[in-house]
Amino acid sequence: MLSNSILAEMVGKDRQYLYKIEKRKVTPNIVTLSVLAKALKISLSELFQKI
Repeated sequence: MLSNSILAEMVGKDRQYLYKIEKRKVTPNIVTLSVLAKALKISLSELFQKI
């Protein structure tokens, strides 16, 4: 399991932004979601299933 700090570094975002995504305070664009899915080694469709 990745820490938020490592994941943030992998996707080029800061930890606060990832926190805001997690808490649904911001809505990431499809490019960001795609980069997150790739960093998590899951497909984009799998990412959407987890929402």
